[in-house]
Amino acid sequence: MNRVIWLAVCCLPLHHLTLTSGYGYRLHPVTGKIRYHDGIDLRAHRDTIFAVMPGRIAAVEYDHLTGVHIRLRSGEFAFLYGHLSQVFVLPGDSVEAATPLGLTGSSGRVTGEHLHFSVSFRQVPVNPLLFLRGLMNNQLTN
Repeated sequence: MNRVIWLAVCCLPLHHLTLTSGYGYRLHPVTGKIRYHDGIDLRAHRDTIFAVMPGRIAAVEYDHLTGVHIRLRSGEFAFLYGHLSQVFVLPGDSVEAATPLGLTGSSGRVTGEHLHFSVSFRQVPVNPLLFLRGLMNNQLTN
């Protein structure tokens, strides 16, 4: 598969990726307790977020932890984009990879603006860094 075709199928969630908090158990920055972090946090400041794969918007919701967030489904994958300030899509919308979904923000329980990004496959959480590393390796080698 050549690079142009691959980039049309997959995309990174932000134009730049700077990890501020990893996947797995961590000291929660707000509560000060050790908690499981089911995703990663990426540095952002009102940055546009993008669909990492083509799919359907499963939900646009708000809760006190993840704030305004989007759930994207693509086959057996599910993605969550959290702590948003603005949303450009509606539940049920079909999106292509690289479709702008919204803007990062600081909604929910946060210490500052960032993107919380989580990935699951067949309803099992996956380390998003492994998923993103796979995307970047394929983009660079194909």
